[in-house]
Amino acid sequence: MLREVLTRRLPDGMAVEPVVAMVTRIEAAGRAAWPAIGLDEDLLAERIAERLRNDPEARSEEAHDADVYLAIALAASNKAALEIFEAELVPQIDVALRRLRLPGGTADEVKQALRFELLVGDQKIADYAGRGELAAWIRVSATRKALKISRKADREETLDEILLDHWPATTPDPAVKHLRSTYTAELKTAIRAAFAALEVRQRNLLRQHILDELTIDDLARLYRVHRATCARWLADARADLGRNTRKRLIAALGVPGGEVDSLLRFLDSDIELSISRILMSK
Repeated sequence: MLREVLTRRLPDGMAVEPVVAMVTRIEAAGRAAWPAIGLDEDLLAERIAERLRNDPEARSEEAHDADVYLAIALAASNKAALEIFEAELVPQIDVALRRLRLPGGTADEVKQALRFELLVGDQKIADYAGRGELAAWIRVSATRKALKISRKADREETLDEILLDHWPATTPDPAVKHLRSTYTAELKTAIRAAFAALEVRQRNLLRQHILDELTIDDLARLYRVHRATCARWLADARADLGRNTRKRLIAALGVPGGEVDSLLRFLDSDIELSISRILMSK
């Protein structure tokens, strides 16, 4: 079967026997290092043949055969491989991120973004070619992801703009127009502060859902929970954001009672609508 798979999958003109030897070698090293994984030989052969189709010169170093085996198993969402990733490779991410001394919850954001990029979305783990240790490759990937995220404008500060952009463009009510024009700056400040006050997981979920455009199903796979759990987490984060925004506005504005009532009626509908439009559209 191994030769048949490779004969079908390898580029035209490529000798089969050296690749058979390479697959056999990688499988032996992988099974010795990670006996719990039990990766199917045909799947291993298909993934290696696919890599050789994309890059005929792609040859892993023999010293890292077991790492290649693990990476292929991770790309296949092998349960045992994912457990090994959490136990042995996530600490390597932590090592890389500690050196960068990232602020606040940025390290958690980087870890979740890297998990998604490596294992769920584009499955970048499949790009690992075995030319160095997988742990070192993971550390480099974590550093690059952290620097990329750090170079972007502060996402917590851009959320207010996104929410405001999703407000209805026009409204026939002159009183609401007045409230919008009068209190836009205060509203942005309140949203920013309310967002910063959320729990780390809530902030990450909202950023990933709104800014990275991950669906609830994407997030459920990323956090390894049922989609209903993710939906509840998002609903709680949204509710806390709206509630904290209103609370901070009441404390900050100090306007007469009647105007506060009018403003809150506006906020109860318009902020909730703006958040709902973003979160429910995913």
